[in-house]
Amino acid sequence: MSPETLDALGVCAATLDLAQGRVLWRAPSFERLAGGRDDSVADLCRRLGGLQALLDGDAAVRTVACEGRPLEARRIALDDGRVVLRLDDRHGEAQARQRHLEDREQLLFTSRLLSIGEMATTLAHEINQPIGAAANLLRGSVMRLQRGDLDADGRNGLLQALQRATEQVLFASRVIARIREYTHSHTPKRTPIDVAALLRACVGLLDWETEREGVRVDLQAPAEPLWILADETMLQQLFVNLMRNAIDAMRGNAPGTRRLDLSVRVEGSQVEATVCDSGSGISEEAEQTLFVPFVSTKPTGTGIGLNICRSFVELHQGRLWFTRNDGPGTSFHAALPLMSANEVSAIKKEKTP
Repeated sequence: MSPETLDALGVCAATLDLAQGRVLWRAPSFERLAGGRDDSVADLCRRLGGLQALLDGDAAVRTVACEGRPLEARRIALDDGRVVLRLDDRHGEAQARQRHLEDREQLLFTSRLLSIGEMATTLAHEINQPIGAAANLLRGSVMRLQRGDLDADGRNGLLQALQRATEQVLFASRVIARIREYTHSHTPKRTPIDVAALLRACVGLLDWETEREGVRVDLQAPAEPLWILADETMLQQLFVNLMRNAIDAMRGNAPGTRRLDLSVRVEGSQVEATVCDSGSGISEEAEQTLFVPFVSTKPTGTGIGLNICRSFVELHQGRLWFTRNDGPGTSFHAALPLMSANEVSAIKKEKTP
């Protein structure tokens, strides 16, 4: 094998004929590490302190010195009497590893600073969803109290609205806690979740907004649960964001034409949830920057909602995309890995004390 081939393979080696005292050949990397080109074994031993002891002794590995720099020398005896001498700069490798670790730590530190800088915008956007929902629920409750015509059904409805408002405030608290955890870990807390049940809960959270905007909501889902392993807070935020975007897209529609169609179905080994609106649709120009952070077509939009949604889906090994409807509007699809009934049972048993 030629020295060039050995060098290309990253092998820093030379072949010695000890009987004749000659260096038969060496890889270019061997010359660079040894600090020169020696044709005799004697000259090589003078250059590398401690090499003669390695060649004369029984040990196969020994530390040698080249201009004060420690190198690891390894002797490999061949059947024909020749010896392969391999050099490794362990000290240099250690320094390179240390530099790599320091560079990685600096990169992580810089990334952490950037993340912290983005938290303010992300936090403001994410808590706006549950706080807005809570405000709608409380506003509706005030209107009911002002009318003063609460019968038994009205009181029950008011109680449910206040309970939902409380849930939204608690949800905002969980969002803040999750963003705080984001600076320490990206691993979501996953539990088995029925996608259809989660969508129904999201519809309930936004019912005051859909009623105010005159949006008709329809959910199509199979009777049996379709389970995924997911972080409930992330997935709820995902669907609330998509549904609110759909409502925003239909604000220019004539009354009676605002439809929000939700569906859940199995596609192969995945659960596909779809949020479909009858709004103005997405232009080809807007499509180019649809998932780009801080780019928005809304006058007051932050441009990070869909970027957050896609991050949530990808954290769950899923995919988020959109299609244009045959009629007016747009459909957003989130595909997530489907859990089997056995997997759900096994996880629930593990968590049972």
